[in-house]
Amino acid sequence: MLSGEMKISALPGVGPTLANKLAKLGIIKINQAINYYPFRYDDFSQQAKIEQLKLGDVVNFTGVVDIIDTKRSPRKRMYLTEAIINDGTGQLRLVWFNQPFLAKTIRAGDQLSVAGRVSQDALGLVITSPQYEKIYSDSAKTQHTSGLVPIYRTTSGITIKQLRAIIDQSLKSSVIKDWLPSEIIEAKKLWPLSLAIKTIHRPESLTDVSRARQRLAFDELLLLQLRGKLTRQAWAKEKAVKIDFKEDLTKQILAELPFKLTNDQKRAAWQVLQDMQKDYPMLRLLQGDVGSGKTAVAFIAAINVAAAGSQTAMLAPSEVLASQHFNSFFKAVGKYCTIGLLTRTQQYYSEKSGEITKISKAKLIAKINSGECQVVIGTQALLQDSISFNKLGLVIVDEQHRFGVEQRQLLLDKKELSTSQRLVPHFLSMTATPIPRSLALTLYGELNLSLIKEMPEGRLPVITKVVADEQRPAMYEFARQKIKQGEQVFIVCPLVEESEKLVAKSAKKEYERIIDQELSGYRVGLLHGKMSGADKQKIMDQFSQGKLDVLVATAVIELGVDIPGASIMIIESAERFGLAQLHQYRGRVGRRGQQAYCFLLSSQDNPSDNRRLTAMVKTYSGQELAQLDLAWRGPGELAGYEQSGFGELKLATIFDQELIILAKEVAEEIMNKDKWQTEVFASQIWQEVSNGLLPQ
Repeated sequence: MLSGEMKISALPGVGPTLANKLAKLGIIKINQAINYYPFRYDDFSQQAKIEQLKLGDVVNFTGVVDIIDTKRSPRKRMYLTEAIINDGTGQLRLVWFNQPFLAKTIRAGDQLSVAGRVSQDALGLVITSPQYEKIYSDSAKTQHTSGLVPIYRTTSGITIKQLRAIIDQSLKSSVIKDWLPSEIIEAKKLWPLSLAIKTIHRPESLTDVSRARQRLAFDELLLLQLRGKLTRQAWAKEKAVKIDFKEDLTKQILAELPFKLTNDQKRAAWQVLQDMQKDYPMLRLLQGDVGSGKTAVAFIAAINVAAAGSQTAMLAPSEVLASQHFNSFFKAVGKYCTIGLLTRTQQYYSEKSGEITKISKAKLIAKINSGECQVVIGTQALLQDSISFNKLGLVIVDEQHRFGVEQRQLLLDKKELSTSQRLVPHFLSMTATPIPRSLALTLYGELNLSLIKEMPEGRLPVITKVVADEQRPAMYEFARQKIKQGEQVFIVCPLVEESEKLVAKSAKKEYERIIDQELSGYRVGLLHGKMSGADKQKIMDQFSQGKLDVLVATAVIELGVDIPGASIMIIESAERFGLAQLHQYRGRVGRRGQQAYCFLLSSQDNPSDNRRLTAMVKTYSGQELAQLDLAWRGPGELAGYEQSGFGELKLATIFDQELIILAKEVAEEIMNKDKWQTEVFASQIWQEVSNGLLPQ
């Protein structure tokens, strides 16, 4: 048997090239393959005969290939491979696109196990792009075409069949040890870890999937609980920089803002300021819906830290959002403190004189390390070893679920050394993820919670509509009228470029089309993730300064982008996005109080039948939408909802209320039992995490 800590290349048939491709999926060690879970299952448990097949059936059957041939389609510029398969009760056509090699792989006379959905074209019933396996004997078992077949996220150069085979090899070649004490497993009626992991990859039924997921999700939540309790224990022993509240300065800054703080913002800011006046570190989570004004609380905290002679570091998940925060901070408090922006491609610095200058990375880092830069905002570039800070008083992490535990800890570990006393920074985490208060308190046991429920004064709910194809001309005429009134338009597409595999709008193609047709003569910009940081910033600057009327973009604008003049959000192929993402996009418009509109366009024939799009029209609460999305996920759907993509969570979700409560109870039991020697036990747990056996 192989050790789970060994590299995946130790498996037979996994050479350097394949190992490099697996690394893109985060699979470097054998244990990481074992813990690479399916995100859903294809249900091919219904075995049928060809004569019984009906349109829409998802089936598995066995037959013999009568004929197979590949031809090139000149009109669509693609290869078409067609086969006729016979099971003794009838014949059925199988069709594959752009896989001409299949005519050499599959021969007439081969016996195949076939799975897929029955559709219909002009020639009759057909299965398009079916799964298949060759059968060499009557007793042969099929892995890809019968029962519940796991579907994994893959990457270029690795087929899903290859991935299944590698995961199966990993399971067979290693021993899975349970990290939980047996008495907890028995008392809480949990499945053993080995059974849960093997079942999640090859379940017999959806009931099995549910039981396996319960154990694995529980492990993830328990790790969060233990980490939280150990963190709070450790931080309770630490000393922090005391930040005295500068009342006059704070009142002066608030009086200069172009808006009034809501009561929730005032309450949250006061909770933060009170925490920072203590000599032990603040641990606080600031939660508020899209557009509720969390950033205002952040810069009130940061200016008090600067006035006390300490520094603030703010970590953002993208260059676009980091730049947005830099501009927001500069407008609000730029004349009271020095501010730096540090990303992979951008470095800017603002003096108290009110000037923003481009600066070299080396010079900016020198200003940070000397303490001259009082507030530094950036991406993961802030984590590099060359940055040490002079007197770090506050760490702010925006959208903390976008970062892993290690990334957050790296920034917190940049501690200030002052004479003989070691001081740690205060910590403020911000998130727009809609977690119910009771669950947030349980899920983030180490953090105190501040909530912003109110929207800024004068903010109107965004009018949301599903737009059918025949309504497009009227929608674009409406958009043109709004542009003439000085307002701006977002157009969001799920893809950067066109794809032969997906029926969805691409940003590049849509940009080319609208500048030639619906929005010809208007100023239109294009923004997507493949652009350089400098090019992204140039486009965002033009849009925010009103030099562009329309911005066609991909998901890069999801988080935090603030364009006060934007009043229309058009989302192409809206069915491709989760409710959480759609709600984030909608929150980008109407931010200066004007009436705003969100138009949802779909690639589906009847978009009004899509319940998620209908929910967007009826509901404006992010929390309600998140709960709906989770409630609607099918029993075989393990992941796929963006807001459950916390760095630590693969299977668990923030709405697994019973599991979260159970994990909290078990964590308390573990912490209170001397016989398990908690600190030793915890260190062993984290060793397993680092080895890839447990979720990170």
